[in-house]
Amino acid sequence: MGEFIAEMQERLLPEYEQMKNYNVFLPEQIREIVLRRERLFVKISKSQQSLSDYLEFILYEKQMHQTISDKEKKMHVKLTGLKNAVSIRTMRLYREALAKFTHDRRLWNNWIKFSKKTNPVEVAGIYEKMLLYHGDEPDFWVEAAEWVYEHNRLNVSRVKDILLRGLQRHPSSETINKCFFNIMLKEAASASSERNLAENTLSEQDVKLEHVEAVYRNSMANITKLDYFRSLLEICEEYHELTGKVQRKIIDDMQEKFPREPGLWDLLAQRELRGFHLGDLSEEEQDSNSADEPLSKRSRSVNVRSMKRRIELCVAVYKSAVEELQTAEMWDKYLDAMVAMSTDGNVERVLKQQCLADALQAGHHSRMMKVKYYAILRKMLCSAPSGLEAAVTIITEALKNDSSVEMHELLLVTHIQNDSESLVYELFQKIKSNMGAEALPLWKSTILYYKTRKDSLSERRLDEIYDLACKSAWPEFGELRFDYLRYLWQERSVDEARKEYAKLAIQPPMSLEMHRQMAQLEASVAVRENASIKYWRMCYEFMACYFGKTEPRIWVEYLTFERDHGETKNIALLTHRALTTLEPQYVAAFESERALAYVGASVET
Repeated sequence: MGEFIAEMQERLLPEYEQMKNYNVFLPEQIREIVLRRERLFVKISKSQQSLSDYLEFILYEKQMHQTISDKEKKMHVKLTGLKNAVSIRTMRLYREALAKFTHDRRLWNNWIKFSKKTNPVEVAGIYEKMLLYHGDEPDFWVEAAEWVYEHNRLNVSRVKDILLRGLQRHPSSETINKCFFNIMLKEAASASSERNLAENTLSEQDVKLEHVEAVYRNSMANITKLDYFRSLLEICEEYHELTGKVQRKIIDDMQEKFPREPGLWDLLAQRELRGFHLGDLSEEEQDSNSADEPLSKRSRSVNVRSMKRRIELCVAVYKSAVEELQTAEMWDKYLDAMVAMSTDGNVERVLKQQCLADALQAGHHSRMMKVKYYAILRKMLCSAPSGLEAAVTIITEALKNDSSVEMHELLLVTHIQNDSESLVYELFQKIKSNMGAEALPLWKSTILYYKTRKDSLSERRLDEIYDLACKSAWPEFGELRFDYLRYLWQERSVDEARKEYAKLAIQPPMSLEMHRQMAQLEASVAVRENASIKYWRMCYEFMACYFGKTEPRIWVEYLTFERDHGETKNIALLTHRALTTLEPQYVAAFESERALAYVGASVET
């Protein structure tokens, strides 16, 4: 092994001489490079080699290549020989590593990535070698074909060979079929459209378009997903002057295979909006019967329509779709399209808004429209004169089919916007009677409404609603308890809030957060006196009483309160009480947090 390494280092002497002659590295740096490479050679020369040894060597050489490139720019000299030497050695390391670890796909990808930068000519060959071991991955066949095609357009036959071999192994691969279709279409687009009319021959472009159709027909037997057909149509749209016949064929097959698929109708409608009218393809197919023109030229008649006409054709397709399918999914696609279209107000703004309004009205009558679209409809109606009444009527009708919280919230918001107190209260009565804890957002909205009104009736309503919320057994309503305490504290009196807190503190379900929030209110009292300290301590006492077994943090908060605001003489007794009350598994956490609090790093309360 020593002789082998000595020989390898001897081969590197010219490289080190160049480093020295060009002053790329200092002598001591060159000695370090020699020693480092020697260690790396030792590792890859062991009887039991590992992939990590090769990766370490490869990474070092890549870093060396980058360092030399940086030096080249900084010194304004050409160091091509040095860089080539490093690149060649790196390539050899990759080859040697992959000869022993052919299973590692990441290593293959790294070799290809490196070669694309340093030696692009070799990349096609590397792909071929990789496919021998990893041809089970369809994406590798596509990557190989695309590289060869992009870097050697004249060698299309090799591209075809790669893709055909890929399809032999993966006949149902969408990525390979789509790549094949796309490349053949690019070839047709760049081919000549001229033909000899006297000899009645097809043009080069016509022949290649037939190849495109052949690729499509072959894929039909193995792929039956709508998204695949959609992707082919999108490719065809880039070459719409050439692909009328192919598009017609694809659409006919889609209509045969997926007649009740909402995605198909959505696709056809969106094509109309982009200006690709289905009727144009029929006209082109009729024109293709003429023998006076090449096939490629016969499919170049694309009608130019105004945006208004495109919108009308798009909407017509969606209307046919919802009438034909009558499914919620189809209505979603129709309404989503109209909403998206209306957001672009640069062209035909009034028409787009009208189309959206019509779709929302029709969706409401279908009884399949979701609440998010009712929110849009409500907003549109409320922006018009006397629209609030119409919004109430429509949402009330919708509630017969959708009694969700969100739908109720739309109706509640409409009543609030109209300041219809009696209707707000009436709806609230229904909500509290028929809906459970999930209606919490509606309770909050109702409370906020009455807080905003600030009259005697609203105060009575608030007391009634808060009383119901405080008596509720649903844990989710615990936050309304504190909301009530804060309301009393700020709007009524501190004494009234404290009195209510004393009742709620012992009323299940218990809420630790309510006690903490009340403690914060007590902490906000401007003037300190024994009475306020007593009420403040009461908050911590309730927390310790009800949650002291499993919450070490509340004991630390209690101790911090006594240290900073209460009686320091209580600290020792309180500490002993915490240690005896906490379950054993929580004692260590308490001791840790107490130590932090003692040195001034107390937790937030």
